[in-house]
Amino acid sequence: MTGEAQAFWDGVYRRRDRPRHGEPHPYLRQVLSSVPPGHALELGCGDGTTAIWLAAHGWTVTAVDVSQVALDAATEHALSAGVASRITWQQADLRDWTTQESFDLVTAFFLHTPLEPDAPAVLARAAAAARNGGTLLTVGHHTLPPWAWDPDGTDGLLSASELVTALGVREPDWQTVLATELPRTVTGRDGHASTVLDAVLHAVRAS
Repeated sequence: MTGEAQAFWDGVYRRRDRPRHGEPHPYLRQVLSSVPPGHALELGCGDGTTAIWLAAHGWTVTAVDVSQVALDAATEHALSAGVASRITWQQADLRDWTTQESFDLVTAFFLHTPLEPDAPAVLARAAAAARNGGTLLTVGHHTLPPWAWDPDGTDGLLSASELVTALGVREPDWQTVLATELPRTVTGRDGHASTVLDAVLHAVRAS
């Protein structure tokens, strides 16, 4: 399955006109306004927008993705941004990925795929990598824009409360800061805008 997943996502990134290097999810910036930089883990890093932003703001980042095409683009952009030394890129199928490290921040944004997804299990392993006092922030699609591969599909699109259950984020081990659906405006390649709902889970592991 690793080869199939890599081939699929390599194709996705090859078809893009250019890497999507912009600002990370707005709620990430809000969360980190009160969190000092440390060691961050990002799963499904794509072509590096979030990892590079984190590195530019003082974080040391481990960024993981199955697509080598995406990681090559991310590496090039990190070099041009002057933050390459702060990021370790790892090519791996997240369904098989594990780590023995612990992190001050664990993030995953829109970890969705049409290829037999197992996002809850992946995210649960990631959550376990947050050290005591560490921050977990995962954001997923709750609704999709019209140009998505299956705009009416809801399979695998968990609500925030379902994320809490699937990841085992519960007291006394975790404090849930936010678990809700937040609106966000996105723009397609044709310039048309659409409002979608993101399922946002923000939690802090007990110290």
